[in-house]
Amino acid sequence: MIAPARRAATEVLVAIDAGRWDLPTALAQIHGSLADPRDRALLTDLATGVQRWRLALDFVIHALTRRQPTDLDPDVRATLRLGLYQLQHATRIPASAVVNDAVEIVKRGPTRSAAGMVNAVLRRVVRDGFPPMPEAPRVPVDDPRWRAQAVAWLAVSHSHPAWLVERWLDRFGVEAVEAWVRYDNTPAEVTLWPLPGGPDATPLPVEGTPTPYVPGGVVLSSGRDALALLKDGAAYAQDEASAAVGVVAGVVARGRVLDACAAPGGKTLAMRPYLPPGAIPIANDVRARRVALLAATLTRAGGRRPAVLRSDARHLPFAGTIDTLLIDAPCSGLGTLRREPDVRWRRTLADLPGLVELQRSLVEDGLRALAPGGRLIYATCSSEPEENEDLVADVLRTHPTLRQIDLRQAGLPSSMTPLLTEHGALRSWPHVHGLDAFFAAVLETPAQACGIMR
Repeated sequence: MIAPARRAATEVLVAIDAGRWDLPTALAQIHGSLADPRDRALLTDLATGVQRWRLALDFVIHALTRRQPTDLDPDVRATLRLGLYQLQHATRIPASAVVNDAVEIVKRGPTRSAAGMVNAVLRRVVRDGFPPMPEAPRVPVDDPRWRAQAVAWLAVSHSHPAWLVERWLDRFGVEAVEAWVRYDNTPAEVTLWPLPGGPDATPLPVEGTPTPYVPGGVVLSSGRDALALLKDGAAYAQDEASAAVGVVAGVVARGRVLDACAAPGGKTLAMRPYLPPGAIPIANDVRARRVALLAATLTRAGGRRPAVLRSDARHLPFAGTIDTLLIDAPCSGLGTLRREPDVRWRRTLADLPGLVELQRSLVEDGLRALAPGGRLIYATCSSEPEENEDLVADVLRTHPTLRQIDLRQAGLPSSMTPLLTEHGALRSWPHVHGLDAFFAAVLETPAQACGIMR
C-alpha cells in the first residue's frame, strides 16, 4: 500500500509543475484528502522540501539518466524528485519504503513503462550514493572561469535560479549570497504575536526566542506549540520582517488610516498597537474571498475591528481624504523564498517590468487618495531594487513636492534601528539580519496639494 502522504505529495508536485496551483493552494486543496494530521504534516514537509531543492534534484536526475527532467512525463518527474528528496533529506523514512512507493506510484499512473527506470535510479542512489554536486570555485576570482563556477555552485548545489544568483552576486558578493541561499534552504520557523499586541503586551505562554528586532514576538522552537494559541485567538502568526512593516505604518500613521492591500490582515494587526489616539483604521482588499479572510482575521483578533472595505487598490474610492495609506504592493515575492520555495521557480526576470508597472500604478492612485500632508507607506517582500529603491526614487523624481520621511527619526522602537537604511527606509536582508527580504519607505505629500494630480 502506498503511503498516503507520499501519494498526495506526488499529486501536489504534478499540479504545481502544470501551473494549476502554487504550493500553498495545492497543499490546501490536497490536505482535505488526508484524515490523519501526521499525514498532512508529512505532505507539507515533502512537497515544500522538493520545491526547495528542486534544481539540485533535477541535477541528480540528469546525472543518473542523461535526460533532461523537463523531457520526462510529469508524474515520473514528480516521483523521481520526491524519491530523491526523501533519500537525501527525509532519512527517517526507510529507503526501501521510498523506492517501493515510488515504483508503485508510477505503475498506477499514465506512464507505467517508466517504473523500471524509476526503480533503477533510486536503487542506484541507495547503493552508490548521490553523484557529486558543483563545488565552490577552485580558481582565483580574477580567472574568467570563476563566475561560471560560482553561479553553478550557488544555483545548482543550493537550488536557486541562476538568473537570480547572478543578480545577487553582482550586488552583494559571493559570501553574502552563500549565506543568503543557505538561509533560504532552512525550514522557516513560526513567529507568534500576542493579541492585543505591541511592546507592552503580556508575553505569550509558550517556549521560544524573543524576536530580535520587533518587540513582542516569539520565535517558536516547534510549530505545534502555536496551534492552541492561534485557535483561541490569543495570538497570530507573522514573519518578523512583515510585522516590521506594520509597525512602521502604525508609528507614522495619523487620521484615517487605510491598509489598501490588507488580506489576510497581519500588517493591519501589527500596526494596531502603534496607532495614535483618534486614528481611524480601514482594511481593504479586492477579491471577495480575501475580503472574507481579512474580516475573519480581524474579528478573531477582538477589540474594535477596523472597517473592512472591498475595492481595487488601483482605483480607490477616495480622493484627497486619506491621511495615511499603506500599500503592501503585489510583488515578485523574491524576498520570501524561505517560506515560499516554489516562488523561485515561478518567477523570471521577465516578470519584473510588469510588476513594477502595477506597483507604480498603485502608488499613483494612492497619492490621489491622500489628503494634503498625507503619508504613503510603500512596502514589498521583494529583494530586487526595481520594485523598491528604484521605484521610490523614480516617484520622488516625478513628484518633486513629495518628501521621504527618514524612519531613523520617526520614533520606531530602538531595536528596529539595524533594519533602517542610510536613506531612512526599512530594509531587512536574509544574510544580514536573518529575516526575509522586506522593504518599506514612507512618502509624505505637501501640506497643500500642489504638484499632485487629483
